[in-house]
Amino acid sequence: MLLTLVLITIVIFNNTNSNESNIISNTNKDKQVINNNMITMMYETEAGSGEYVETKDTTWPESGYIFNDTLSGCENGGELEYNSGNNTVNLLSNSSDKCYVYFDKYDGVWIDNVSITDVTGSSVSLNVDATSENGNIINYYYSLNDNEYVSTNTNPIVIDNLNKLTEYNIKIYAVDNTGARSNIYELDVSTTDISVPVINSVEVSDITDSGFTLTVDATSDVEIERYYFYVNGDGENYAGTSTTPEYTFNTLKDNTNYTIIIFAENNNGIFSNKYSINITTDKIPILLADYIKSLYTSQGANGLYYHTSSLANSAGDNSYRYAGANPNNYVCFGSDAATCPAANLYRIIGVFGNEVKLIKNTSYGKYAWESDYIGQGNTWNSSTKPDIRSTLNSTFLNTLSSTWQNKIANHAYKVGGMAYSNGTSTPRTAYNYEVGSSSSSTTDSMKIGLMYVSDYGYAASNNYWTTNLSSYSSAASSNWMRLGSYEWTISRRPDLSRSAFGVFSTGDVSATVVSDSLAVRPVFYLTSSTEYLSGSGTSSDPIRIQ
Repeated sequence: MLLTLVLITIVIFNNTNSNESNIISNTNKDKQVINNNMITMMYETEAGSGEYVETKDTTWPESGYIFNDTLSGCENGGELEYNSGNNTVNLLSNSSDKCYVYFDKYDGVWIDNVSITDVTGSSVSLNVDATSENGNIINYYYSLNDNEYVSTNTNPIVIDNLNKLTEYNIKIYAVDNTGARSNIYELDVSTTDISVPVINSVEVSDITDSGFTLTVDATSDVEIERYYFYVNGDGENYAGTSTTPEYTFNTLKDNTNYTIIIFAENNNGIFSNKYSINITTDKIPILLADYIKSLYTSQGANGLYYHTSSLANSAGDNSYRYAGANPNNYVCFGSDAATCPAANLYRIIGVFGNEVKLIKNTSYGKYAWESDYIGQGNTWNSSTKPDIRSTLNSTFLNTLSSTWQNKIANHAYKVGGMAYSNGTSTPRTAYNYEVGSSSSSTTDSMKIGLMYVSDYGYAASNNYWTTNLSSYSSAASSNWMRLGSYEWTISRRPDLSRSAFGVFSTGDVSATVVSDSLAVRPVFYLTSSTEYLSGSGTSSDPIRIQ
């Protein structure tokens, strides 16, 4: 038994400064003096290594080391205690003893203390008192019973999934933003017999534009009484509770990412861990036709013109058409690739009713008409080359999957054509005789067609709409639809059975014999149910549809 005696302090190492930072005190009933042969001082080789070497230093370390009270001790039962206030080691002993003093190395980061803030049957919370001399502590590492270290950036550290009524040896060290590592702090903790509910997982189903359903998988030794649900983890955004593991949100915003926090309470009033999950609601469907129309704010804004009867020289058919040099009217069709392939780029001619009309951005190839062009019984020159109509509605159409084919509407194309003088006049005149009030009633129902002459005419800037199409080379740089090579339109010349209208490389509209092979660009109308998904309409960020 130790007696309370006056503390006698003696120097056991040389200390050139003659201060009291290099002393060991001995408290025993015999007031026995300790000689320096009784002390072995051990330094850790590297921070956190757990490897120590004997040092021949004759002074206690003043910085860079922390006394390790777990390893330090004496052979004959003497007790060592470190006084960090005056940097002394005190020996409590009844007799002579051989003592070993261990110091852990640290790199400007150290843990002074770890306090236990909460213990349950399955978890423990530890508050770490740590300091960094050169930065900020960003991570903590803990090990259970000498298993692998686990990283966390939270303090207090919450360690869960433990067994109840079990003792755990826990080792902790800290690392700051410079990469410096602290000493290893060690403590023992025993869990209680309190049963804590555990949320294992949460399943998400029935995601809509206004909500979703959550199904909680939780385990508990005691029956769970209630489940709690919070939106964005904010207590002010409390959503509700449920006595069953299922809960439905149905008043959320569309196309919004939500963080949902879920926890449970059992019949003993014990709460589970907090489970977090991120979920994004669906976007409210927007019809592509409505999206394009919404871009129209005034005549010419965003490259769009609303062809009302009051718009000078327009078609007057209440269509919305793109016009100008290079409007943002690109669409990716036939591909879901992150970067739209060039072959899948199309451009929007306009919105007609609730159908959006597209034209391929590049030529599909060069073809000539057959003599029975669109079944009209004309006496046009025969050709051994593929028929344009069947090529487009069979060969080309079959390059698309059924999913994309189903987005194309069957449409009644006006194929009666017009006289040369009308087709080469102004866009308004061409429109009237080609598809308007003065046009032939002849139609052909198909999925894939070609552009009308008037489509091409109205794609130029509106200041050219009074220019004859036969002189449209003047509008070549102001017409986004111009391909730059000879290209067929869908309109024939009934006044000359072997001739149809085309756009020449200069940009002028004229007519040529149907046996000529000109570029063909597929044109089609999307179904009215086609939805806008994303995209600004540029060639690098084309509109995506679904």
